[in-house]
Amino acid sequence: MVDRSGTERPQHGSTPRVAILILNWNGMRDTLETLESVHRLHYGNFEVVLVDNGSTDDSCNAIASAFPTVRLIASPANLGVAGGRNLGIEAILQESDIDYVLFLDNDVTLESSLLDKLVAAAEGDVALGIVGPIVCYHSDPQRIWSAGSRFIFREVISRLRLTNHLVTQELTEGLEYVDALPGCCMLVTRRVFETIGCFNPLYFMACDDSEFCYRAAKAGFRRGVVTQALLWHKVSTSTGGGYTPGRAYFTSRSTIVFLKAHGRLWHWASALTCAALSLPLAYLRERRRGNQHAVTMKFKGYLDGLLGRPIDPEVEQYFQRGQSGPADGAHIRRNA
Repeated sequence: MVDRSGTERPQHGSTPRVAILILNWNGMRDTLETLESVHRLHYGNFEVVLVDNGSTDDSCNAIASAFPTVRLIASPANLGVAGGRNLGIEAILQESDIDYVLFLDNDVTLESSLLDKLVAAAEGDVALGIVGPIVCYHSDPQRIWSAGSRFIFREVISRLRLTNHLVTQELTEGLEYVDALPGCCMLVTRRVFETIGCFNPLYFMACDDSEFCYRAAKAGFRRGVVTQALLWHKVSTSTGGGYTPGRAYFTSRSTIVFLKAHGRLWHWASALTCAALSLPLAYLRERRRGNQHAVTMKFKGYLDGLLGRPIDPEVEQYFQRGQSGPADGAHIRRNA
């Protein structure tokens, strides 16, 4: 394998082959930084596939120029996270020698040994279908953002583990089984796709990764976090960060879509009760900040999900045209 500088990478005949799949939507600078990090990986047997979801910032030309060995797939429109990933998966699985797919957001930095550690863990447990690292904040490198997540079936479907936990010493080597992994970095064995298929395109964004892990679990695949593997994530660049209208809308809509597919009666009772109690409090809190529209959009997300309506035009217009609009007010970049 030859990297972008023309240097021959070492080949390992018995080493599993990995396809690294990255999504980009008008995030050229972040994406180029992520690709730089990917090309510093020690692992020798991988290829990079990048799906561009209808960018309008000349991302494709910049990426092709800087990284000519990257396999670039350009979609004419923004297909969302699930749709964009599925476009890449379909192309990747046509190659019979691909053993794993590593999903990365376009705003992450990887430690150079990350892929070696993830593949070693997956190879060491035949039941392990999805594996990921400890994810820390890019802006606070020793503070954990996620160590996997657990299903809670409340106003959101899953909650991140160990969020804001400070890493004060070297992490112990090991594997911790979890309910789900965030899509910013997860290694998935080919057998998972052959068993459960791809991501559900009903989830434009938010909950698509949790739903995928949930179906994998039902099919008997374990999900785990490699505790000595690290990655740094520019959290929430996809929606501007914080409690924004676009993020609130998609989170609530996806929660209802998930419940319709997988929820039991007690799951519905828990989720709707939490939503009913939290929305009024959130409105009062955000009104003081001048951000009450985010709560309104969250409520609309619940309604659209319950009634089976398409994505709210206010949100859809922004993500399809790639222009700043009323959905989130400020400048927003999306990892898809």
